[in-house]
Amino acid sequence: MQVATPRVQELARHRNAVSTYKGDRPTPIWGVKRSALSVEATPRIQELGRHKDAHPEYKMDRSAYTTVGHASRSTQPTPRLESLAQPKVREDRHGVVETQWGQYFPVSNAAKKAQPSERLEQLAESKKYHSHYRGEKPIQWPVSSSALTAMASLRLQQLSRPSSRTLIKDDYDPYKVSLPAKRARATPRLEELCVPLPRKVRQKKVIS
Repeated sequence: MQVATPRVQELARHRNAVSTYKGDRPTPIWGVKRSALSVEATPRIQELGRHKDAHPEYKMDRSAYTTVGHASRSTQPTPRLESLAQPKVREDRHGVVETQWGQYFPVSNAAKKAQPSERLEQLAESKKYHSHYRGEKPIQWPVSSSALTAMASLRLQQLSRPSSRTLIKDDYDPYKVSLPAKRARATPRLEELCVPLPRKVRQKKVIS
């Protein structure tokens, strides 16, 4: 039977409350003292209790309904304003493609009769291919007669032959270590690489 140590018993003991701790009030409503009812607020409390004044340049929101003045009612529009108020006339453009807003961009007669310069014709020419450029090869192409009548060499036939397992003897043991492998000696470099790193070596604990 295991018995708890004094330290474990001390850690298992609940935490004591602070000496000044007071429990929850029985109700959120409590009575106001008579002295609080008859107290007079100080000038500083009255100053802090006053609402914040608006900025001197603050203006209230305008009403959604505005009043039109008498001068605006009796004014007369200018000829320019009347011309801008006229709807755009959509005429037949004689088959010329126009935008959805009826804009028309005719080609002038001078542009129709213009002759391109030598430099403009040179820039309009398509770019030529490189001298060593070759087009894409077709997916299907004829096989040459030399490839059809070629004979594989002896070495090529030997490499293309699949590996055969008939050469394996019935008493072959793949886990048997050969005598030369048993008599082999490790080189100094190999022994050096086999030594573990000192920083990763940990001493074994000896239990007495």
